[in-house]
Amino acid sequence: MILLTGPNKPRQHVRGFSLLELLVVIFIVGLLSGVAALTLPGKDGAALLNEQRYSLLSSLRAARAEAVFSGRSLGLLWQGRSGVYQVLTQEGWLPIDTGVLAKPVKLADGVRADILVGGEPLKTAAVEREDSEAKAQSPQILFVGDGQVSPFEWRLFADDAESVMFDQSLRLETSP
Repeated sequence: MILLTGPNKPRQHVRGFSLLELLVVIFIVGLLSGVAALTLPGKDGAALLNEQRYSLLSSLRAARAEAVFSGRSLGLLWQGRSGVYQVLTQEGWLPIDTGVLAKPVKLADGVRADILVGGEPLKTAAVEREDSEAKAQSPQILFVGDGQVSPFEWRLFADDAESVMFDQSLRLETSP
């Protein structure tokens, strides 16, 4: 770039950064930040369990609130490592297909769960057949329109971490 400093003054050359130099610097900064991100420690078992507990409690609280506000009975049908919310209609239990509760509830990788419903271990609902017609599956955890929740205890486990638990009160409490 040539700069004129006055009407009859000699021209001076001003040096700046070229586009190539800027691209090289941006590439190096990106490379270093990528290496730094890869060296950060991952979540340990306790952090993973607490994050999963907060996520599940949030979802269950939303279901209880929806049952109270709508005046309808809702339920969580849990199968294996995930579950879906259902609503009780005149036709029976139907999956919720709109809103926040339409999204399936899933356990994170590395997390295991033991669920007791009414003091008994949760049995995954199997499709029952009657005269070769499949019955709809009923949820195991129920949310009634008056705010009541069926009794359950949900314990989460992960490697190298103490288990965490919550129950139908849907409160955060630490357990031994």
